[in-house]
Amino acid sequence: MRRAKILATLGPASNSDEMIGKLLDAGVDAVRLNFSHGSHDDHAQVYAKVREQSGIRRKPVAVLGDLQGPKIRVGAIPDPGMELTRGDTLQLLTDTSQDIDVAAKRVTIDYPRLADEARVGDRVLMDDGALEARVATIVDGELHCEIVTGGLLKARKGVNLPDSPLQLPSLTDKDRADLRFALELGVDLLALSFVRRPEDLELCRQLMVELGRELPLVAKIEKPEAVAADTLPKIIDAANGIMIARGDLGVELGPEEVPLLQKQLIRLSNERGKLVITATQMLDSMIRNPRPTRAEASDVANAILDGSDAVMLSGETAAGGYPVESVQTMDRIVRRIEQTETYWLDPPKDMLLGHTTNAVARAAVISSRSLPDCKGIICYTGSGGIARLVSDYRPKVPIYAFTPQPATFQALALYWGVVPIRFQASSPTGDGIFIDLDHAMLERGFERGDRVVIALGWPLKAHTSVNLLKLHKVGETLRAG
Repeated sequence: MRRAKILATLGPASNSDEMIGKLLDAGVDAVRLNFSHGSHDDHAQVYAKVREQSGIRRKPVAVLGDLQGPKIRVGAIPDPGMELTRGDTLQLLTDTSQDIDVAAKRVTIDYPRLADEARVGDRVLMDDGALEARVATIVDGELHCEIVTGGLLKARKGVNLPDSPLQLPSLTDKDRADLRFALELGVDLLALSFVRRPEDLELCRQLMVELGRELPLVAKIEKPEAVAADTLPKIIDAANGIMIARGDLGVELGPEEVPLLQKQLIRLSNERGKLVITATQMLDSMIRNPRPTRAEASDVANAILDGSDAVMLSGETAAGGYPVESVQTMDRIVRRIEQTETYWLDPPKDMLLGHTTNAVARAAVISSRSLPDCKGIICYTGSGGIARLVSDYRPKVPIYAFTPQPATFQALALYWGVVPIRFQASSPTGDGIFIDLDHAMLERGFERGDRVVIALGWPLKAHTSVNLLKLHKVGETLRAG
């Protein structure tokens, strides 16, 4: 089985029942709903299709809701777009009620304070840095910019101003509305864009508490402020996981900074037992071509070798011409890396989290490595915490997470090496849980006598953390009975 997971963004190229089914069959473990695009009705329809196709295949699929965050974007531009040439003057209008004028190179921008906070000489990068302009003058709320690097500017493309001291809010009004909608819809994880400080995450988490449903929160790392030496560890500690959003990170800091930052971010997250997703342009050429470049294959491979829990496809599956082929390609690359001896290094050092669940998780992995005939680690979990920690210690055997909670069942599909299984213990007292697990394991293909490691909280009705590790042979409770 493949251990690292594949997260695919859904969009116009992949939002039909048929295509979603094909993507799941090709190896997608989790899907991303990008709230930067589409209406709530659009996302609700796609979500329902994902759940339907997941149910047909009896395959858990995690759904990640990705909040737009304080992203600056250009407004509507009629197709095919606005052609910009070096030396042109582009006018950015902060009054979004004004009309777009393609011929006059006038376009709205959705940050009303931009004219107050930008400065003459600042760079304006558009479409992930593909187009560049510099602010020449600021007149009556308009930025008059000289094009440095031209190209075709299309509607709703992102804008970065890496030289400007912008005071963007951590959560916009749109984010708050999208957050409420995502919680009501039933997504399994939430990603917060453009995190700059740990307080951004705490504000988002507090809103979830107020709305009555708290989800695992993924911090998207894509701003220079986030990777400051005194800030980055605090952000990782405050989040349940991170997404290395290399597009904006590369635009803001320069592409030469991204490779080392990626390694640092993965290492820090692994040391803390946090989910880490490597994202953006992993197989970008497959938006247009049926095969990736050799550099892209190496990029995916290195993300896995570095220790990513999951790798993400963006435009490749959302808007590309080869969404299924992109997933199949990523699946093959990941499987090939996981077949090599260099991938299976010693388990990470103890994360020293100071609780019994972490101690049991580490002991479970060490025990599984010490038993050459071990077939898997069995976790019985309500919240999924023990399965996530076992995942972070990277066992060589699969992690089977038995859970009675539907939300946990779906969310765990995104975690490295975890096989979620819906399971309700019928005998929650005494040794009944082990009898129930024996029956469940035999139903799922284990054979009598297979050796497994079991980790759970004991007794089931009273435990507050995982405190029991059992070296177990499948079926031994049934023989005893």
